[in-house]
Amino acid sequence: MRMRSALSLVVATVLCAAPGSAADGADGRLRIEVSPRISQAPAQVRIRAIVMPSAENRGLRVVADSGEFFRSSYLPLEGADAAPITDTSFKNLPGGEYEVTVTLVDSQGHATNVDRRTIMVTSVGR
Repeated sequence: MRMRSALSLVVATVLCAAPGSAADGADGRLRIEVSPRISQAPAQVRIRAIVMPSAENRGLRVVADSGEFFRSSYLPLEGADAAPITDTSFKNLPGGEYEVTVTLVDSQGHATNVDRRTIMVTSVGR
């Protein structure tokens, strides 16, 4: 049991050290910070989106998906007048490895930029 927990911690540490894909947020219009990267269930995870102001920006779609558990939120933006930093959080996430994805949505409802991070929520006895 201890060996499995230690292995899970090592895997989580390696995953958390890996940056997002080079194509994600490549033009600098969207960048996210997710904390904590490793936590214990039930977890509260804070997602901070840093968005370059633009008249086209209309919303942020925020998703946490482990394959076994899914949570999402949509946060409206006020175009060029929107704050450059938007914070939100997901509470009571059960154990699992999550991909946290934030998508910038334009005035036509299309995704314009995506940034993502991987986090680990450990469960007691895992």
